[in-house]
Amino acid sequence: MAYAVVEELKNILDLPPEDGANDVDLQRALDAGATWIDWFTGRTFGTTGTSTTPVARTYPATTTDVVSLVDLQSTAPVVEVDADGDRTFSLTLDPAQYQLEPLLGPPFDTLRAWPDPAGDTLAPIVFEPGQLVRITGIWGYTDSRGRLPAAVNEANLLLGARYYKRREAPFQVLQAPELEAFARIVHQDTDVMQLLYPLSRPGSPGAALAAAQAGQAGVWGAAWVMV
Repeated sequence: MAYAVVEELKNILDLPPEDGANDVDLQRALDAGATWIDWFTGRTFGTTGTSTTPVARTYPATTTDVVSLVDLQSTAPVVEVDADGDRTFSLTLDPAQYQLEPLLGPPFDTLRAWPDPAGDTLAPIVFEPGQLVRITGIWGYTDSRGRLPAAVNEANLLLGARYYKRREAPFQVLQAPELEAFARIVHQDTDVMQLLYPLSRPGSPGAALAAAQAGQAGVWGAAWVMV
C-alpha cells in the first residue's frame, strides 16, 4: 500500500489534477516506492488491524524467554503458544506471564516471559528456541500522534516521482540534446535515505547503511584531528 496518493504526486510533478490519463502509471510508481521503503526500513508504516478485527502474526521464540516482534501496537494482545508443536496454539498466556518491551512502547519489539508471574499463582513460561508464538493485535509504525510519519510520505513522493520519470531516461541517462547535456541518474536518492534512516529498524538495510556511513564519518573525523 502506498504512503501517498496520486493527487499529491501530480502536484509534485506539476501535472493537471483533472488529467487522469496517467493515473495508473502514477499509482504504480507510488506502490513501487512504498515497497522499497518497507524493505529499506525493515517495517511497514501506518496500522494493520483494529480493535474489532485484529491481525494474527506468528513469530519463533528467539531464546527461552524472548520472542522478537516487529512493531506491535496493542498493549493487551492475545498471545498463544504452539505448546505441542502441531500449530494448534493450544496454550494462551495470561498477561501476567509476559512483558512487552520497550516499556515506553508501543510500538513493541519484544515479548519477554515474566519469571515470577502474579507471585507464583501462575506457572512461569519457558519457550523452546524456535517454538512458534502467535500474537493477535494491531501492528505497524506510526508517529507520536498515531499517524503516518511525514518523512515516509515525503520519501514515497520523491521515489514515486523518480520512478514515474524514469521512463524518460533510457539506460539511466537524462538527455537534453538541445543543450548538448547528458547526465547519469545516481543509483540512490540521498534525500530519501536521509528521511528514512531514523525510522529504520535495527538489522534493516537502512540501519546497516546508516551505521556504515557513521563509521566512515568517524574515520575521516579522526584523520582530520590528527592533521
